[in-house]
Amino acid sequence: GVDPPGPGAGGGQSGRQARVNFEQRLTVAAPREAVWELVTDIPQVALCIPGVTKVEHVEGSRYRGTMTVSVGPIRLNLEGNISVERQDKATWTAAMKADAAERRIGGGVDATVSLTLAEKGPAETEMLITTVANFLGRVGEFGQPVIRKKADSTLQDFAKNLQKKLTGG
Repeated sequence: GVDPPGPGAGGGQSGRQARVNFEQRLTVAAPREAVWELVTDIPQVALCIPGVTKVEHVEGSRYRGTMTVSVGPIRLNLEGNISVERQDKATWTAAMKADAAERRIGGGVDATVSLTLAEKGPAETEMLITTVANFLGRVGEFGQPVIRKKADSTLQDFAKNLQKKLTGG
């Protein structure tokens, strides 16, 4: 059974919404410079995210993409936009905003993602990824625990894919 959204999932606002904050750390066996080059190349790094099928440059720091993701028994087809808000190599930080709609079931997601790279060793980099995401409409009905579990598994796969791309494996 599916539990109805709790007090934090809709918050009395019109429409359904689940706001989820994530902070995830992962370590990549590659020099920080190499990791930076990859994570600031949006079309390349996006392809490391499980379910991303296409990312294309629109103009300036704006991109458009599509992603398919299964949450429980439901398959979501998200189409949306990504805009790079900041890339500061001096502090090894980057931020981007993304919004996507799921037209078939209704709803979508908007998120702000911040990234910081820390050198752990000459060939080891720690990535701190902070995400603030709003899941809207029917997509927001999944609830925080389901969304968080999916995000964690997606990030683990992203880390593996990133590692493969960096090491040519």
